[in-house]
Amino acid sequence: MKVILYIGHHKVGSTALQTFLAQNWHRLIQAGILYPAVESRGFASTLARALSGKDRAGEADVNIREPHSALAYKMMAEVSEHRKVPGQFRRLPASPQMLLAIQNQIRFLKPQTVILCSEAFANFGQVRPALIETLTGIFPDAEFEVYCALRRPDDYLISWHGQRLKVGEKLPSLRDGGAVSYYDNIHFNFRTVVESWADLVPGVRLMLRPYDAILAAGGSTQDFMIQAGADFPDGLIPAGRANPSLPRAAMEIARRGNHELPPEPAQALRQHLLELPAEQVPVPNRDVEMFGAALRGELAERFAPIHAYLSERIGQPAFFRDLAELSRPRPVPEAEAVAALLERLAARPPAAPALASYLDSLRRDYAA
Repeated sequence: MKVILYIGHHKVGSTALQTFLAQNWHRLIQAGILYPAVESRGFASTLARALSGKDRAGEADVNIREPHSALAYKMMAEVSEHRKVPGQFRRLPASPQMLLAIQNQIRFLKPQTVILCSEAFANFGQVRPALIETLTGIFPDAEFEVYCALRRPDDYLISWHGQRLKVGEKLPSLRDGGAVSYYDNIHFNFRTVVESWADLVPGVRLMLRPYDAILAAGGSTQDFMIQAGADFPDGLIPAGRANPSLPRAAMEIARRGNHELPPEPAQALRQHLLELPAEQVPVPNRDVEMFGAALRGELAERFAPIHAYLSERIGQPAFFRDLAELSRPRPVPEAEAVAALLERLAARPPAAPALASYLDSLRRDYAA
């Protein structure tokens, strides 16, 4: 039996891949590929698929769509007082019961391939490497593949920081301490994501994929199916767009709102910014400079040994072929992009008067 572990990273299309695997559960198990559940809602969903003989698109229940994130967060919470299970994963059993549930599905369904998929697995090497041995230890005599997608660190930090802002966290801006706070963890030191999996899983086939190559292949789902050693059947339901991001020009607006507004208006502001049509954002993401030249130089210097490790792992001169972009500032400073967006929003203000008033106050701040 082969076990394929997708370990992330964050913000590289993992939600779309999880949605794809979850909504095609029945067709996949017919082809000998198991995307196992870990708790009762997942078991009920797979039973319903088996009885109906068909899959369904648009799986919304997070425990069904992302069962292995529930498992990963539970495993980390049980060994670290600093790690909590995110609130969207509710009423989870203890991790040994979840692992036993996976083993029982293998026992009765007898798959050729098992896929465990969660970006949260990227944290295991940092939180406690022994979790990797606990997880892989439930598959005696299995052949292991580990797939890991990594994004150039400047683009990644912007995307991850935006994700945190999107859920309401109160953070400094990237240029004012936000980027520095990531230096010693998985969000910048990608070696901590990869190394323990490479060292602790005997005979593992390690698939390290740069994000630009994933996009060139058609996205996270397509690249995973190409790279992973599994025979995926035809006729699978494609995953739609998942986990939309804040425009870069809007991130500072959302960040200020998280600090300055009560929770409900702040959430309404973030939702308004997420729903902006592309034509209403005057500066495209690729042109907005979020760091500044000096900080970019620091990022490049600190990332150089990490990049050397990744390049050596894949036996290539450069893991990120466009790494030079890390130290190259974009043409429009963030403050200018924010001011331009606020002017555009003033022409088409949100319907809620309080929200429109807040955005107008920000516009006047930037115009001063």
